[in-house]
Amino acid sequence: MSSSKTASSEEYPWKDIRGDYVLVPVPPWERRTLMNIFLVYTGVLSCLAVLWGGGALGMQGNLQDVVIATVIGDIILTIIGGLCAYIGGVAHQSTYGILRHVYGWYGAWVFGALLSGIPAWGWFVVETWLFGLMIHDLAPQHPLAHIGWASLWGGLLMTTTAYVGYAGLAFLSYIVVPAFFVIVTASFFAGIHFGGGFEKLWAFTPPQPVPLTALITQVVGLYVCGAIITSDISRFARKPRDGSIAWGVQIMVLMTYYMIAAAMLTMAMGGTYFSKAMLMAGLGLGAYFAAIFGQWTTNDNNLYSSALAWDIFIPIKKRLLVLILGILGSLYAAYVGFVAGASLQPFINFLMWLGIWLPPIGGVMIADFYVFQKYKGIPRYERYKMYVGKEFPLINWPAWVAMIIGGAAAQGWLMPAAVLQVIPHSLVGLLMAFVVYLILAIPLDKAGVSIYIGRHKVDEYGK
Repeated sequence: MSSSKTASSEEYPWKDIRGDYVLVPVPPWERRTLMNIFLVYTGVLSCLAVLWGGGALGMQGNLQDVVIATVIGDIILTIIGGLCAYIGGVAHQSTYGILRHVYGWYGAWVFGALLSGIPAWGWFVVETWLFGLMIHDLAPQHPLAHIGWASLWGGLLMTTTAYVGYAGLAFLSYIVVPAFFVIVTASFFAGIHFGGGFEKLWAFTPPQPVPLTALITQVVGLYVCGAIITSDISRFARKPRDGSIAWGVQIMVLMTYYMIAAAMLTMAMGGTYFSKAMLMAGLGLGAYFAAIFGQWTTNDNNLYSSALAWDIFIPIKKRLLVLILGILGSLYAAYVGFVAGASLQPFINFLMWLGIWLPPIGGVMIADFYVFQKYKGIPRYERYKMYVGKEFPLINWPAWVAMIIGGAAAQGWLMPAAVLQVIPHSLVGLLMAFVVYLILAIPLDKAGVSIYIGRHKVDEYGK
């Protein structure tokens, strides 16, 4: 241990009993460079779900609408993720830790589950079902390759690797990520080749086009969970802005490229879903199996992340929780496979749900850190500062109210449908939550009315 680290250790008052600094701030000696943060973000982004999402866009809109939806959606994701990443860069705390400042001690439980526990488990279900779909395309006549059965045994196998531990598979991720870039690039050029060039692709019209705002909401829904929890990575940045810069570059450059390439391939193949388009384009079984393996490793992480979120307040061993969530997820994925078959509507519905209900959570976080804390006169680098003995509110009730109203507005329950035809659902939810929180919090504070209920003092373990 270096002398500087020793000195820093003596000044560091926290005890990290949970590991990975989930409950306590990241110490100075664990901070990483901008490039390191960027590479971590890139590794997370390089998953097959992005290509499935891009392919789904290609089945619902023409190329012009897909490009516009992707760019606008990625701009929204860049703004949400960039602002949330900066909070993590300042506070050096996990998303769960930051939620305690914003929503209160109990609010971190509830909204942490809503951000990680439910979406991560939902992604496990969706990607297990998509795994079954890919297996079915390989051997459509084999009974075990039926989408429902393949989803069931595939999900149980993924649960097994997550339960036992997939450290042995970790080294293969170094192969999967480069293979992912190869798949994307091959899809891009195959789309141009089989589509007859950009001019013919531009003229493609899907049988049942959907509104542009719905496409934008799907783009946001695809990665909005990652945007709001950017602090989980940016908290390790040496400089507060590094996380925001790394996030913005990988979204605007890489995600835009990934999604448009996948959409072009599905359009060129007549509007079919992505995995089938890969086979029709003759990209090769090597690329196909690389995609299947990439989906497997990503889904193991989905299941582990979900268990990690629920583990915060469910008092059972994490491995047992992985097993329970995996079995339930596999059964649900099999049900979707038997009922929906090859229809991508469940996937689209899931993206819409994420794009509607998660942005309001980020809207309140952004409002509290950048506006309410400034109104209170708290210097930027003192906001959300953690120290032993700090008192958190149990509930910040205006934050809860604002999030619920934002989600209801984005769902279309509180405003005319015509508004959601013009403004993307995600943006409606984000802005409504942002505004409602400030309308409630600032006047109440000026009137001397506390917006907090109860208190909890944190100990050296961050508990």
